[in-house]
Amino acid sequence: MYEQEERGRKVVRAKEGQAPPGAPWTDLTGVHAFLIEDNADTRTMVSEVLAHCGAMITVYQSADEAIADVAEFVPNVFICDLSMPGLDGLGFLRRMRSLSPERGSQIPAIAITAYYEDFAAATALEAGYNAYMTKPIKLDDLCRLVGELARGTSPAP
Repeated sequence: MYEQEERGRKVVRAKEGQAPPGAPWTDLTGVHAFLIEDNADTRTMVSEVLAHCGAMITVYQSADEAIADVAEFVPNVFICDLSMPGLDGLGFLRRMRSLSPERGSQIPAIAITAYYEDFAAATALEAGYNAYMTKPIKLDDLCRLVGELARGTSPAP
């Protein structure tokens, strides 16, 4: 795994040939994910696991940072915390869904949150998220879901 700064952004990638062998880990080679999360520990854990599976992850501490980059980089999937200072995850995705398709309105998105209430899941799905996960995140499930959404297959129930 290696991290590098690219024009002020943290990008995490696996070293060549580092994708994990066999089940249960999903091969995410060729997948580019935007991870938008204000908690440093969650950012580190999720980005390292996705990179271990072969994905490239661009990491953001705020939704505003990610929105600024979508004009330049279009990922395969968004992974976004719902509760963040400033623009929260709901506002982020509502803004993304209002853009044109070539600017990112159709990018699949996964909401992650510590809130367990059913209304939070319903609100996330109404905002346009394709899937919803509560913390603590089951990392193998997240990898599988990222792979399914990035490749355009329906998430398993």
